[in-house]
Parts: sequence; C-alpha cells; structure tokens
Amino acid sequence: MVTWVTMIEQWILEDERELEARCARFRAARLALDRGDDQLGEEDETDTAA
Repeated sequence: MVTWVTMIEQWILEDERELEARCARFRAARLALDRGDDQLGEEDETDTAA
C-alpha cells in the first residue's frame, strides 16, 4: 500500500520543473485567449506534438 508520505518523498525536482513549465504554458495560453490572439495557441499545439 502506498502512503501519502511515500508519494511526497518521491516528488523530485524534475516533477517540479515540469509542473512549472505546464503552468507557464497555461498562463501564456490564457493571456492569448484574453487578448484574442489565436496564433499563440496554435504554436503551443505544434510544440507539444513535436
């Protein structure tokens, strides 16, 4: 059985960096939507597909 403490101990710096990168992409996409700029969203989709 996996306990909560074990899961927290397994959290590594790579996971934190990935989370920060995802948040940054989300913020950029959100700003683009707020501005009505669809081109940024299209670029993000091609980056994740590559």
